[in-house]
Amino acid sequence: MIDSHVHWNRREFNEDRDETLKRARQAGVKTFLNVGFDLQSSAESLALAQTHNDFLASAGIHPHDAILLADAEGNPQPEAPVVLDKIRYLAKDPNLVAIGEIGLDFFRDLSPRLAQFTALKLQLELAEELSLPVVFHIRDAWQETLDFVNKVGVPSKGGILHAFSGDESSVQWAKNHGFLLGIGGPVTYKNSNLDTLVVSAGVENLVLETDAPWLPPVPFRGKRNESAFLIHTLEKTADVLGLSPEDVDKQTTANFLGLFGGGSLDS
Repeated sequence: MIDSHVHWNRREFNEDRDETLKRARQAGVKTFLNVGFDLQSSAESLALAQTHNDFLASAGIHPHDAILLADAEGNPQPEAPVVLDKIRYLAKDPNLVAIGEIGLDFFRDLSPRLAQFTALKLQLELAEELSLPVVFHIRDAWQETLDFVNKVGVPSKGGILHAFSGDESSVQWAKNHGFLLGIGGPVTYKNSNLDTLVVSAGVENLVLETDAPWLPPVPFRGKRNESAFLIHTLEKTADVLGLSPEDVDKQTTANFLGLFGGGSLDS
């Protein structure tokens, strides 16, 4: 299995990171994409990839922190070029395989919306410059995000719609533009409609993720999530698709590697 979106650098793992990683590997997780969401977490993600041969990393500024790149009126901040240069520097390492997580979050609105749009545009341009895929974070802003991306330019290298919670039109957008749906713990929730969207997307357009330490699958809701729990997402996804877990694992692994390559995993 590949955990295509995880945050092992988070403080929630400080007390037992090595033990928890061991459990994940024993559960069959062979690769981890540790995802950055600000400059510090992006650097930490790359450090993990440099010290663990089964890790890859991404770097980006989350919409919560869009104010780092743009002001409330959507004007780029004076320090925006410095922030972007720091991401460029991280991207020199082949273990840095994506820009993200980036996008729009209209649920929490922790940065002004105009700032979020500008931060997204700047980072989409950076991803294009670096020829890297993107990892999108979208919450309560699916149509706004996809419309904006259509307007400013769809990333030519594709990417992942992380923690997918869009609708059928979002599924079709992903299929039309070379994006994969990130399927995590919510597919196991009783009130989720992800099952029908997973079927609509098809296994060839999916990757599996945990978003650990968040979004744990059933039967671990209310607890800290960890990569070892990915097996529950795999089994539920396979059940929804009417396929074996082995076949879903094989295809989603191929999907991930087809999008990102292996970085240091190739060597």
